[in-house]
Order: sequence, then structure tokens, then C-alpha cells
Amino acid sequence: MMGKRYTLAVAIFGLTLYSAYGLNVDSLLNRFARLNFYVIPTLSYQTETGNQFGLNGGYYFRFIDSTKISNFTFSQTFTQKQQYSVSLSPHLYLGGGGKWTVFGNISVQNFPTSFLGIGNNRRKLLPTPIAYTSRNYSFYFQFQRFIDKHLSMGLHIALRSEKPLLDDSLKFKAMGIHVAGWKPYFLLGVGGVITYDSRNDLFYPTKGILGSASLVHYDPIWRSTYNIVQINLDFRQYIALYKQHVFAWQFVTDWRLGNAIPFQMLTTIGGNQLLRGIPSDLFRDNVMAALQGEYRFPIYKMLRGAVFASSGDVLNSNDLMINRLKTSYGAGIRFKIIRGKINVSGRWDITHTNVDKGVQFFLTAMEAF
Repeated sequence: MMGKRYTLAVAIFGLTLYSAYGLNVDSLLNRFARLNFYVIPTLSYQTETGNQFGLNGGYYFRFIDSTKISNFTFSQTFTQKQQYSVSLSPHLYLGGGGKWTVFGNISVQNFPTSFLGIGNNRRKLLPTPIAYTSRNYSFYFQFQRFIDKHLSMGLHIALRSEKPLLDDSLKFKAMGIHVAGWKPYFLLGVGGVITYDSRNDLFYPTKGILGSASLVHYDPIWRSTYNIVQINLDFRQYIALYKQHVFAWQFVTDWRLGNAIPFQMLTTIGGNQLLRGIPSDLFRDNVMAALQGEYRFPIYKMLRGAVFASSGDVLNSNDLMINRLKTSYGAGIRFKIIRGKINVSGRWDITHTNVDKGVQFFLTAMEAF
């Protein structure tokens, strides 16, 4: 409650400054939008993290291939619970006509958090969560070659190193749960990816399809601590309804298969992109499936609105039973932060879920999907 009051006070103070000094919001947004890069503050509130602050940024440019726009984006996040994470995501088009593309993410985290258990039934999770600190670094890269205008395929490489830190008083309890992930581990995975992309815009599409499928094998041959196969399917469609009115929908499923899988590597739901507002560490298992839809519409010049809803859950591959389907819905505002053909937007979302009471909010950059 105090966090929400604090946020409301900050918002009122900001609006007062705009009124007192006569600043024009539309003019201010136009000035930032002329640049090919952006840096904006991010802010959110969730029960699991409290107030969360950070920075999102991006730089957009033409690299070796002058016909397509490459970019670097980054994010830096801090929370009231002394959690922080830093990530960098490059997306480069290479070669004449953009025949090659490189896409990936590099991240580092120091995250005091809690292990709540495994499964989608909240009543069967641990009555007392086990507090620990997750110190990890990870990256993944996809190197793809275009076969034709829309279809590309190539190599997927992923790495993760995890070092969980526990108080001595909790080590015995943690080891007694008999789940993998309490000891340091290293994972290196190699696999393939295929992508179909007919979207008319990379950053704010109004029509087209984006579909991708990948398979990655973390194998002890490559010095991985565990033997895990990861399969991911992601399908998105964007439908132009009328002028700037767009309906977008996404289906995604993620499978992690193996005899022993560290709990940090199990699939989850929630966060600020999929099933927005559900705590991202609350439910976890080795399968995830979710569906979401969003209606996007113009408001005024550089401002757009959106209403959205999603549903999904985590499951176990041995029975695929759902205890209670998780849902999330809400609305938000989009404001363009780069002028011209680069349609990158800031995003303010307010959400409600059937998991927790109240609302959660997110201020960040880029569309959720």
C-alpha cells in the first residue's frame, strides 16, 4: 500500500511540474522521438519485488546491410529487495540484402528471491518459502540465414552459469526437498532454430505473422552439468482492422525435458510480457503454454492505447493437468519515443490477475509482443 501511495505521489508531483512550468508533453515527446536511440526510466510494482526501478534503452542503426535496421537494446533493473539485473540484446542484419541475422541476449543477475515449490497448484506449494540468492550469468545467440524473403533458419547456442547462495540454517531444508538446482551448475546448449517473419514492421507491426521454433540440447558432452532438451514454439499474428486499429495475438509453449532439471531452468509464467502481473517465480514446472491477445488503437498523435487479456499455465509433462487456469487482463498507454520509421514505444500497463488481489503496473519500453 505504501508503495502504491508513493508512486501516486510521484505521478502527481510530475504533473504539477508540467503545469507549473508550462511544459508541453507532446512537444517533449517529439524532441526525444527525433533521436535514433532512447533511454527511459522503468517502474513497476509487484508483490514479489515491491517497487522496481530501472532503465531501458536502445540504439537503432544500419550495419553491414543498409536495407534493414539493426539495434542494440539494454535494460537495468533494481528492486526494493536489493535485486538487480543487467541485460544487453543485439539484433544485427549482416551481408548483402540482409541474408544473415544475429539475435541474442546477455544477462547478469544478483537476485535475492525465494523458492516456492514446483507445480501450478498454489495450495501445494511450500508453506514457508526457502530464501536464497541467485547469482547467475547467461546468454543465448541465434545465427540465421534467410532462405527467402520471410523464412530463415540456423544455429542456436545458449549458456547459463548459476550459483545459488543459502544461509547455513536453510541448507538442510533445501536439500531435503530433493529438487535439482541448489548446487552450482553450468549449462551449454547447442541446437537449431527456424523463423518465419512476414511482419510489415519489426517494432510495431500492423499486419503479418511471426513464427519460430527452436530445439536446444544441453549435453554433458559440452561439459553441461545436466542433460536437458529445450523445445520452444512461438506464433504471433497481427491483423489490421481499420486504419491504425490492430488486433494482435500470440501463442507460446516451452518444454524442458530431462531426468533432472534445475528449478531455475524450469518454465515460468508472469512478468511484464506474458500473463502480465503474475509473479514470475510463483509457478514453475517443465512445460508452459499461454495465449494472449491485444487490441491496439490510436489516441492522439504519438499516443496509442491498448487493452489485453491472456490465459495459460505451467504443467508437468507426465500428466499435463491444470489445477486452475491462470488469467490476466488490463489496459495501457503507448507513446512513441523515436521519430520516423522506427516505431519504438514506451509502454505503461495496468493489469489484474486471478492469482492476486489488486492491480500491478509496468512502465517500460517496447511492446509486450
